[in-house]
Amino acid sequence: MKRSAVILRNVGHGVNDIYWFLLPSILPLIIEQFHLTYGTAGGILTAFLGVAALFSFILGRISDRFPRHIILSAGFLSASIFLIGAAFMERLSVFVVLLLTAGIGVASFHPATYAEIEETTESRKGMAYGMFEFYGSVAIFAMFFLHGFLLKQLSLRNIIIITSLPGLIMGSIFLWSGRMLQFGSVHLKEIVSHEADRNKPPDILFVILLVVIALRLFSIISVVNFTPTYLVREVGLGKDMASFATSIYFIGGLIFTPIVGKLCDIRSPYPVLLIATGVIFPLILLMSYTPPLWILPLNLILLGGAYYGSWPAMDMIIAQMSRKKGKGEAFGYFVSITAIAYSFSPLLFGIVADRVGLKLSMRFFSFPLLLCTGAFFLIFRVVRLGNTVYSSRR
Repeated sequence: MKRSAVILRNVGHGVNDIYWFLLPSILPLIIEQFHLTYGTAGGILTAFLGVAALFSFILGRISDRFPRHIILSAGFLSASIFLIGAAFMERLSVFVVLLLTAGIGVASFHPATYAEIEETTESRKGMAYGMFEFYGSVAIFAMFFLHGFLLKQLSLRNIIIITSLPGLIMGSIFLWSGRMLQFGSVHLKEIVSHEADRNKPPDILFVILLVVIALRLFSIISVVNFTPTYLVREVGLGKDMASFATSIYFIGGLIFTPIVGKLCDIRSPYPVLLIATGVIFPLILLMSYTPPLWILPLNLILLGGAYYGSWPAMDMIIAQMSRKKGKGEAFGYFVSITAIAYSFSPLLFGIVADRVGLKLSMRFFSFPLLLCTGAFFLIFRVVRLGNTVYSSRR
């Protein structure tokens, strides 16, 4: 694959990831402008991410059959246009409808590009996934950092417009340059023998893996989404400082995504994901007890590294366990169930927080991570045992 196409793919990932985290970043402003409860605010996030979940699956399957640069271009352009439209709406109902429509465009990117990496990268896939996720971390960090400057100076409308402009640029580039760069126009055809396919884990294990990943993300993203609000309401930071502090999550991503990607090329991605899951529980628990401010940055960096830095490992595991499915379809399932976890976590977190407060909610939502750690251990033992049995029969 041309280097220019790889750069386009990675930069596009950064721009798309901004859309996924735009609402959490500006959630304090949305709550203030529309006079929302935590539960209602969480419900808006749930609806937006629910739309993204549904269309991730649909567009993932479509991306195995149609030129991907067209799908990606349409996604960027529609997401940006409808977000900008929402910025001008003063009625909550119209604002939400336009946000949900933008969610369709947001859903187009990840299934298609994950499949593109898997189909066009013949070696060092871990590093390819690592750099792909690295660009996402850079973009999200830049967004939260920039919003830290803008939240006191600009209105909600202007912040949404400024954040949406890069999507218009990326959509135009994919439309006019995607085919020239051969992005999404070449699909490597995999010839998989019946004997080789026997070495793949059964479909039921793939389904269980997706469920455990969803539960893991359910716990983490509920805390990430409400971190700006938590820092404002419980820690006492200003909205601008809360946005700056939240950007520290993604410094952890900047540090760990390339390292994890390279590590996955050297060793198995399975223990990497297991360790990254196990360390998140105590980190969230510590943050819920409002540690001294000098501890908070280190806590956020480690939490961001364990959360965002583990994505290259998850990407490789999904590719290895998806059997004969089209890669767009397999990653469509992955992104869809990820978005479902993303969608329900803010709603439930908001409802719980309305009743018991933000601190207790964070502690409650951290406990499923213990279950995920045990489940990952069992899944990976089964995969390892299956590979050992297969090797002994050859």
